[in-house]
Formats: sequence, C-alpha cells, structure tokens
Amino acid sequence: MNRHEILTASILLAIAAISCVLLAAPYVFPPESESSASPVEGDLSTLTTGITAALTTITEHTGSAAETLSTAETLSTAKVQPVLDDLSSTSGYALSFAFVAPDGTITAVAPEIYAESVGVNISTNEPGTTICRMREPFLSDAFVAQEGFTGIEIACPVLSGDEEYMGSVVAMAEPSAIVGEMVAPIEAEHGITVTVMQPDGFILYDRDAAQVGKNLFSDLPFTDYPSLQALGKMIAADAAGSGAYTFYASPEKTGDTMQKHADWDTVSYLGKEWRIILFRDEPGA
Repeated sequence: MNRHEILTASILLAIAAISCVLLAAPYVFPPESESSASPVEGDLSTLTTGITAALTTITEHTGSAAETLSTAETLSTAKVQPVLDDLSSTSGYALSFAFVAPDGTITAVAPEIYAESVGVNISTNEPGTTICRMREPFLSDAFVAQEGFTGIEIACPVLSGDEEYMGSVVAMAEPSAIVGEMVAPIEAEHGITVTVMQPDGFILYDRDAAQVGKNLFSDLPFTDYPSLQALGKMIAADAAGSGAYTFYASPEKTGDTMQKHADWDTVSYLGKEWRIILFRDEPGA
C-alpha cells in the first residue's frame, strides 16, 4: 500500500470512529432549550416547583392523618388528639392542625398553643363553610387569621368505609413563611424581589411585610400607580407573562419612583392559582 492509500485509509477510519461516538450518544452538545433558558425562567421554575412541593407535602401529611382516623368507629377527642399531635411534630410547613366535626365544631387541635380554638364552630364563615361540605382535599383562599397573620387552610375529609363524612383534618399554614424561605437566596443572588399573589389581587408574600394581606386592586399604595394597576390586570388574566410598571424604588425609598419589570408564572393546586411574580429594576432606569 503506497503512502497516499495509507493516508486515505487513516482518514476513513477516523471518520468511522467519530460516527460511532455520535451515534452512541444522545447528543454531543446540550439541546438548545437547556442552554437558552434565562435566569428569570430558572428562578420562576425553581419557585413554582418548590411551592407546589410544599403544598403537596402539607396535603399528603394531612390526608394521611385523615386516612388513619377513617378506621375509627367513633372520633372522640381521645382518639383524635394523638393523631394531631403526631402530625404536628412531623410536618414542617404547617403552623397547626385541627379536627373539625361534621357540624363545623373544632374538637381537637395541635400544637397546644392553639387550644383556645377548641369548641369554635367554623361552619358559618369561609373557608369553614366549604370545608364542612367538601368530600375531597381542599385548599382555601388566603385570609387574615385572628392571630393577625395571612393564612391558608388545607383540609382533608375523614370518610368511613361506606363513604360517610366523619369530619375533616385541617392544616393551617402561613404562605409568607413557606415562600420566604425559598425566595431569600434567589432575591439575594439575583437582585430581584418576589411577590406571590392570588388572581384576585390578594398578596400572600412580599419582602415588604406591610404588603402581605393587602389587595393590589383596592389598597394603598398600589391604587396610586396606574401602570401597576394595568399590569396587575394582566397578571390576573394570564397565567404567565411579563410587563413593565412604575412603583416606588424600595420599602426604604417610598418617595422615589422608578421603572420596574415583572415576569410571572403560576402555581395551580387543588383548583386554586397563585401568581409567582419576579420584579427587577429596568436596565438603565
């Protein structure tokens, strides 16, 4: 074999080897969708996934307790209390748990610091009215609790073997505490702020604690900013999107206004929606 033939054979062998590598691997370079994701998209994905996981954990723990109680012939306080105590000691996201009898009366709670709730009938007001008629897991709208914090309730019904409603196990949680733990490192690292809001404008989380429990569409200072109101309507109407608005620079500089940008996505859970909104200052603003 002459020198030219040897060179040609070597080139062909090299091409064949490279082809084998390309065929064996699913890809050599990451797909474009993985390499082109923006930091904002990544942050939104992290938060929506984390919040969904937290709500799911509360529901699973509450549902497990409801399933345990469903095997009891009668649900006396002596039977219910140990189940709630165990639930309270193992579930990290909820503040408290209660058992609500079919007539709406709270008969047991955990931890003990909420014992004054025993005997209260919740059937005449929301979310209690809905809890007492639901036969499946239920997530309430946010509300301002008697203790002063903004809370939600997740309820799981206790059903007997023949599907008779025996009451509900109800978890009370504070969205601001759940979200705040996830948001803090993202806000610090990327220089953004996060708000979590129901589509009706009720604010469940904001770094400015004074805004939590307020409504974007009806409360000051939000109603003083027309562009924010317009953006809020977009956020309420669309599950995901982006837009700009004018608002005060920061909680420490409420007298200064500046242009800001918002990107949002949605957590959908048990029939409810939470808008997860990332805010950042407009470049050059």
